[in-house]
Amino acid sequence: MNANHKRYTVDRFWRKLADRSQTPKGDDRKQTTNILNKISSESAPDSFRKIEHPYSSPYANESFDGIIPTNSWISNLFYPSVDNIAPTTSDPYILRMLDNYGGNPGLSIRQPSKKIYGEYAAQNNVPKTEEGYFINPQNVDLRFTASEWDNSSSVEPNLMSWDLFSATLRLQTSGNDQQYIDFPIVRGMAYVTANYVDLTPQFFSQNAIIEITADKKSNNTYQGRKFKLKFNDNPTSYFLIYALGDEDLVLKQTDDRNLVAHKTYNGIIRIAKVLDDEAFEDLLDDRVEVWPIGAKLSAESNGQRSSYSIEWKLENDDGKGVLQYAYPHHIDTMDRNGIKITKFQLASSAKGLMTGVIGNKWFLTETELSEVTWLSKKAEPEKSTIDDIIDSVEKEISVDYDSETLLADNYFSGKALQKFALISLMLNSPETKLKQPELAKKSLQKLKSAFLPYLNNKQRDPFLYDTLYRGIVARSGLPVKEGGTGDPNAAFGHSYYNDHHYHQGYFVVAAAIIRHLDPGWNSKELTRWTETLIRDANNPSAEDTKYPLFRTWDWFAGHSWAGGIKINGALDGRDQESVPESINFLWGVKLWGLANKNENLVNLANLQLALSKRTAYDYFWLKDDNKIMPSGIVKNKVVGIYFEQKADYTTYFGRYLEYIHGIQQLPMTPELGEYIKDPEFVKQEWDQKLDRVLDKVQGGWKGVLLANYAIINPTAAYSQLRTATMDGGQSRAFSMYFAATRTNFKKIGTTRYAGNTSPKASKEDN
Repeated sequence: MNANHKRYTVDRFWRKLADRSQTPKGDDRKQTTNILNKISSESAPDSFRKIEHPYSSPYANESFDGIIPTNSWISNLFYPSVDNIAPTTSDPYILRMLDNYGGNPGLSIRQPSKKIYGEYAAQNNVPKTEEGYFINPQNVDLRFTASEWDNSSSVEPNLMSWDLFSATLRLQTSGNDQQYIDFPIVRGMAYVTANYVDLTPQFFSQNAIIEITADKKSNNTYQGRKFKLKFNDNPTSYFLIYALGDEDLVLKQTDDRNLVAHKTYNGIIRIAKVLDDEAFEDLLDDRVEVWPIGAKLSAESNGQRSSYSIEWKLENDDGKGVLQYAYPHHIDTMDRNGIKITKFQLASSAKGLMTGVIGNKWFLTETELSEVTWLSKKAEPEKSTIDDIIDSVEKEISVDYDSETLLADNYFSGKALQKFALISLMLNSPETKLKQPELAKKSLQKLKSAFLPYLNNKQRDPFLYDTLYRGIVARSGLPVKEGGTGDPNAAFGHSYYNDHHYHQGYFVVAAAIIRHLDPGWNSKELTRWTETLIRDANNPSAEDTKYPLFRTWDWFAGHSWAGGIKINGALDGRDQESVPESINFLWGVKLWGLANKNENLVNLANLQLALSKRTAYDYFWLKDDNKIMPSGIVKNKVVGIYFEQKADYTTYFGRYLEYIHGIQQLPMTPELGEYIKDPEFVKQEWDQKLDRVLDKVQGGWKGVLLANYAIINPTAAYSQLRTATMDGGQSRAFSMYFAATRTNFKKIGTTRYAGNTSPKASKEDN
């Protein structure tokens, strides 16, 4: 910054901030241990044939020793997309690389201050939904480009490096590696940063520039180190351009949408959105010379509390802290030591308002950790239900397991395996006091027999190890020459890394239960197989180079992403539809840790579960008093499909209330029902959305809704669970057991429910 530009001293500056500092919560951090430890060094099982994935990235730097992320917020950077509109959501900025929205190509910035809301007409049993979805407009607020780049063929993208929180994108003049712009793209960055090398800066907007403020002005030419741009959009937006190179930047306004430098430039240029607030602008002026280029993750636990930290890697660190933006769930758990939380906020893409935070390391703590292990906390069902439960057990374990567990699709097969595993767990656990040794023995034997084809990778859709993205993929979605169908959408896109934590979670839970009940059964093989599936989706250690770090888990977002590689681009960003299936995977990881006395793995899973619970009620499942998400969306109670750029009150497989809400309720487990699900939310959702439609719900969705209803009204739910159709991954016996182990379950009388099985008859049980 030049000397005559107004600057505030640090003391004067801080007096203008609304400092919300507070002391750390909870106990001190003694006796905590690192929980990001390598799970295993083993290769995938030998039966997992090696292949190289057919869809490679044309933009990844081959010399960088990093695994290309398939389900990450940066994944869109690695591939072209339709009209190059696939977003990269660093938040509070949305970035698009080489989009076709006019002007010279480059990196476009959108700051999503305004959303577009859409209405859904009444459909099936879903009434008219006034705010059925929201999306972010795709306008270009401001674009980094160069006058040398007159069309998209002038530019070559290259991802130079990346980590969990950042990627360095290079846009290079085609055929000339001496002319480029490097962009360190970092989560929560307060400015978009560009390092120009021998190119002529140009800035383009789809909005008309109606006012420019700079140190010097002559006609349509502006000179200095800081430029403030005012646009004609609604609401009026302001952006700051900072030039941090050795020389002033001289820009000419060639029309109402373009600013072009008078010559080539070498050095850092930063752009930031600013509100019409002098103190906000002062904050951006003060922190502009320090910028992030990446971040380091750490996590620790003592079993009672768990913490994770994000330490920003910086350029020009002046010891006063880097300015970044934090989501609401960060603010709620952030240790204030060494941190300044400002009053300044910008809208995120889909997570409410982000708050400016100054500090080089964020330390975030979860203290309300899950105490759930294998079974319900009250493991013994109410005595009057035992005969019913045993009757259902006898029927369920008498079937041919292979007819349900050895299907063409691993997802539905895994659901059935977990169903039978939960029955066996219930029968073989003395604390349930079911006292059926022969049924217990039979159920475990049949479970192990049904599991064996998967352990040997002899199922109908076997797993393969992909050497490109270093992960496990189902064969069915691969090209015909690899034995697949050639359809990338086969098996729900598992071959292209969709839904790995959903699918594999069912298998991991089943494997953990087998290990728990029969530790010696195929011990080495089961360990290698199960930990392969865990590491593929949730590898916690960079020392394990056979799998990427946390493929499906996002430490900044605070939850998982299901969407994998999209051939035409993930046009709304990453997405996740089923929160409970992500919970089920983490529960499976925890159970595997418990079964193998791996305390670090248990603590890691518990931290992820705590964070998942927090973000579920911030962004996915919406209580009446939610102030983060838009009020019209809150009325829907669940967002539906949650994207980085959109919330859509529907499902991928149809629009019925039982689909939209039921996918947020399965599979019902002790972890989901006792730790994750808040009875207050369950009651609001039931009263406002589900009570009126239950009687007309057909098929297995009725069983799903009733198992969830058992959280608040177990007696009434139980009465219908005895006869309702079950989902293919749902055990009637285990669902009845779950209801009968609720503390507010009332003893079944001989005539109380005769002729009336509607939950509406038992509201008094709430």
